[in-house]
Amino acid sequence: MPQLLSTSPQRTFRDPAGSVEIRPDGAYRHVHPTYAADTLAFLGLPVASDLVTSGQLISSEVLEVESADDTATQPLLLHHPRVSFPSYPWEWSPAMWLSAAELTLTLCADLLKDGWILKDATPLNILFQGTQPVFVDVLSIQRADLNQPIWFAYGQFVRTFLLPMLAHARLGWPLQVALTRRDGFEPEEIYAALPWLKRLQQPALSAVTLPLLLSKRGTSAAATTPRTQRDPELTRHILLKTLASLRTQMRRATPSQHDSVWSDYVNTNNHYSAEDHAAKQDFVRTALIEAQPLQVLDVGCNTGLYSNLAADAGAEVVAIDTDLQAVDRLCTSLQGSGRNILPLCVDLAHPSPATGWQNRECNSFLARCAGHFDTVMMLAVLHHLLLRNQVPLGHIATLCSTLTTRTLILEWVPPQDPMFQQLLRGRDDIYTHIHEAAFREAFAEHFTIHREVTLPNHRILFHLLKRPVTPNTTSPANA
Repeated sequence: MPQLLSTSPQRTFRDPAGSVEIRPDGAYRHVHPTYAADTLAFLGLPVASDLVTSGQLISSEVLEVESADDTATQPLLLHHPRVSFPSYPWEWSPAMWLSAAELTLTLCADLLKDGWILKDATPLNILFQGTQPVFVDVLSIQRADLNQPIWFAYGQFVRTFLLPMLAHARLGWPLQVALTRRDGFEPEEIYAALPWLKRLQQPALSAVTLPLLLSKRGTSAAATTPRTQRDPELTRHILLKTLASLRTQMRRATPSQHDSVWSDYVNTNNHYSAEDHAAKQDFVRTALIEAQPLQVLDVGCNTGLYSNLAADAGAEVVAIDTDLQAVDRLCTSLQGSGRNILPLCVDLAHPSPATGWQNRECNSFLARCAGHFDTVMMLAVLHHLLLRNQVPLGHIATLCSTLTTRTLILEWVPPQDPMFQQLLRGRDDIYTHIHEAAFREAFAEHFTIHREVTLPNHRILFHLLKRPVTPNTTSPANA
């Protein structure tokens, strides 16, 4: 179920069992009377407490059990804490997709042991706290029919988890396609694009080729309807085998990490000397100590060197980069570390838009950022926005002022810098207006300089403070 996040409360609507509205102090879940008793029964079980304690399941506080005419069914209101910064599958790296998939399968297996099961299985049921996935849709949990040895969410898991990953690994389709494919892919779509040999290799053979061949044979509904089992333990065994098989297929589909243009940038760049590196890290570390940030956005995080410095300073960090491999490496390096760093594949020049019904189910990246970060780091990013994306300095300065509520740590790369020249590609005449004086003038409208340092390689580091917003007291009556 998509997590609706908006400043004005609006309820989700896709699940007949209930709805969620997000407010500043948390998520409020209204449970339909028909499902209230089962929801309370599950929340009262030790397995529910264990899953919350382990961080796998969002916690639920029962706020209200309203009276009803029919005392057998009572409406229910739950309160869940807000996950600090919501993210969506189209912003995740492969490691995060796999982590979300494995949580879904593990959670379902744990529930089965106590006679419960997941009724649906979509990445939109998962949010991340750092790199720790959290299952947030309590109403996806229902009592299991232990006479029925089939997981009815199997097809949805395949369409929304397995096939997107398979298409990414085998066909190069971007995972960001999930933005417009809420219900995932059908096997025939992947089959048509796969070379013949890959159709016969796992996991494509089980998830794509065989289902498609069976459907072409016109197998009757009666023949495909699973037989009921009168042995609950046998049913559990069959279902657990199904979940284990999906886990294996998901792991096989997930591609191994490989080098990209930027994934090893920190170790291979030659325009930074050891002295430059040390001075830059000292500057950023000092700026973070002075700022004492709570929430940091690291734009152009690469593999997370400065994101980790921000985490060391006690901040929660959202780290974004356009390079999927760099983000994936950062995610893998953070898993199990306990650091509260959320790595996302986001292009600040083309940030994730709002999507879903009326563009109101899933908020845009910039809407989620609004008012959230007290500190933003943009180190060696500005020249990419200026030259690669052709965004004017004034527009960038304005965006920076909306992203941070207090502090901006910025790196200015001068036109003579090798990386600036590489992006310039001989278009000197077009970009003669980009120079240090213009930069200072544009950012002075929104920020004051707290401190600056020029590195030996002539790059300049700035610790900027946001100017107070002066309210406009002029009214039409006294203008």
